[in-house]
Amino acid sequence: MKTLVIGLGNPILTDDGVGIYAVRALREMLPPDVPVDVVELSVGGLRLMETMVDYDRVILIDALWAPADRRGEVLVFDARDMPETLNTRSTHDADLPTALRIGRALGAHLPEDADIQIVAITAYDVLDFCEQPSPPVLEAIPLACEAVLDLLRVPVT
Repeated sequence: MKTLVIGLGNPILTDDGVGIYAVRALREMLPPDVPVDVVELSVGGLRLMETMVDYDRVILIDALWAPADRRGEVLVFDARDMPETLNTRSTHDADLPTALRIGRALGAHLPEDADIQIVAITAYDVLDFCEQPSPPVLEAIPLACEAVLDLLRVPVT
């Protein structure tokens, strides 16, 4: 099964960059023989969907906005249960579920929704400029990496 792990976010927007920081940490944890591609992206919607073409399975690591007192929780779910995002109502792009429907309708080989797993780290400060996540979000990165390793069935060392 061809697998892709994508770290999503903007690393200059405080907690929003957590997906990028998490895949950087994940690369250090992955054994060299694990057949997984790992990339960093700062895009969503149609461009995100295009990155998933020709993969059978995708794991997304991203920030999920939550109230300040819920920062730093790690949630795992798949695309069938995707919550509304900040990009859902963008006039410049489609949300991921819509982009996936468009890609599939055009014949693109994309993973099924059950094979698109999201490892979300709850975050609050996703709009202020800062090149480091808040402490609760930063502390959740190793837990998010462990969740990805578990999904990949790679032993945590």
